Amino acid sequence: MRAELLIKGGYVIDPLTKFAGQGDVGLAKGKVVALSPSLPSSQADQIIDASGYIVMPGVIDSHMHASSEARWVGFQMMASVGVTTAVDFGGPIQSTIKGLARYGCGMSIAGLHTIVPGENTSTTDPPVEELSTLADEALAAGALGLKIVGGHRPATPEVTARIIDVANRKGCYVAFHVGTTETGSNIEGFFEAIRLAGRNRLHIAHVNSYCRGLSKTPAQEALDAVEALTANRHLVSESYLGTINGTSAACKDGLPVSHVTRNCLRMGGFEPTEEGMAKAIKEGWALIQVLRGGQIELVTGEEGYEIWLEAKTATGVSFPVNNPAAMHILASAKTPSGDFVVDAISTDGGAIPRNVQLERGAALVRLGALTWPELVRKLTLNPARMFGFASKGSLQDGFDADVTLVEPESGKAHMAIARGEIIMVDGVVVGRGGCLIATPAAKGAETEGIPVEFADLETSLFYTRQ
Repeated sequence: MRAELLIKGGYVIDPLTKFAGQGDVGLAKGKVVALSPSLPSSQADQIIDASGYIVMPGVIDSHMHASSEARWVGFQMMASVGVTTAVDFGGPIQSTIKGLARYGCGMSIAGLHTIVPGENTSTTDPPVEELSTLADEALAAGALGLKIVGGHRPATPEVTARIIDVANRKGCYVAFHVGTTETGSNIEGFFEAIRLAGRNRLHIAHVNSYCRGLSKTPAQEALDAVEALTANRHLVSESYLGTINGTSAACKDGLPVSHVTRNCLRMGGFEPTEEGMAKAIKEGWALIQVLRGGQIELVTGEEGYEIWLEAKTATGVSFPVNNPAAMHILASAKTPSGDFVVDAISTDGGAIPRNVQLERGAALVRLGALTWPELVRKLTLNPARMFGFASKGSLQDGFDADVTLVEPESGKAHMAIARGEIIMVDGVVVGRGGCLIATPAAKGAETEGIPVEFADLETSLFYTRQ
C-alpha cells in the first residue's frame, strides 16, 4: 500500500512486535500501513529522514493535568516533548473536552472525573445510589471513569472503598491519589489503598509520591511498595521522574486546603499554615506556578510571594519533594516473571512543568537501569493496555499512526506525529484540534465538534490482569 508519510532510516523500536533495529515505517489514512527494515521511497508521498533518531510509537502520558482553563496550556506543553496521547486525571471532563477542542495540538486525550465527597456530592457520606448516578453522568459526558483525590481532599476509608466498588460494578476506570481521613498521601496511605481495593480493580496513581521518606527512607518505602504491588498484580500503577510535585497553594481559614501541601510544608521545615506557606515561598521552598510565554513556569522568593498574594492564594505550587532513588527503583523494578512492577512512566504533568518522561527516561537508559526497548514499552504499549487503547502503543500494521522521534542521547523529542499528522517538530507545536477517547457510554455526548474514539475497558489490563 502506498504511504502518505514514510519515516525512513531511523532506529525503530516496536514493543508489540519486538522489532528493534534500522527500519522504515509507512503511514496512511491515520494508520500504520507498513513496518519493515526497508521500504521503497517510490511508494511514498512524503519522506521523513529519521537517521540518528529512535522511532517509537507515540508517547502516551498515563497521568497528566490539563483540564481547567488555567491548565489548557498543558496540551502544548505535552505536545512539545513528543506526547501524542494522554489521560487527564483532573476533570471535570467537560472542561477537558473544551480545552482539547481549542488547544489540543492534535493529540488524543482521555479523562477521568474527580469525586470529592462533600464538595461535588450531597454529603461527605454519599450513598451507593448517588455515586452510581455520578459515575453514569461522567461516562455519558465522555470520561473513562472516576478519580479519587484522597491525598488532597480525603474521604473516610468507608466512602473511598464505596467509590472503588461502584466503579468496578459499572465496569469503568477508577484511579486513586491515596489517602483518607485515617492515613494520608504517604506509604501508609498506599498500603491502605491496597486494603480498601481488596479484589476490586484500582489504578494507584504516581506511586513515587508516597515514597518521600515520611516513615522510612524513601528507597526503603519504594522497595516496600514494589513488594506490595508484586503481591497484588490485579492493580495497575504508574510513577513519574520529576523531582518536583504539583499541588494547590490555596489557603482557607489560615490553612492550606490541600493536605498534600501541608505535608510538603512540613517536609521543608515550615508550619502547615498560611503563614508557613508565605515563609516557604519567600525562602525558596515553595515554587509558585505562573503562566508565561505559553507555558507554566515556577517562581519563588519575593516575586513568587507577590504573585501568590495577588491571586489571593489561588495558585498552583510545587515543592522539590520527590526522591530520585525512590523514583529510579519504581521505574525499573520487575516481578520474578520479568514484568514491570509499576506499569508505566507518567509525568503527573501536563500544565505542571515536569514533562520529562523521555528526557529522564533516557538518563535511566544511560545509567543501565533500563534499555531503550524497556523504556519504550513503559511509555507506549503498557499505558495503552492499561486503559484499553487497543489501537495505540505499537507500530504494527493497522495501529494508529502515532509516532515519536527521539534523539537517543538526550532523550529530546525531535518530532511527534498523531493519527498521521505532524504535530511537533523540534519543540515547535503545529498540531490543532484533537480526538477524545471515551467509553461507548459517551455516544452522543457533546464533544465541541472533535472526533471520538472508544477505549475497550473490558479487555484492558485494568480489568483482565489476574
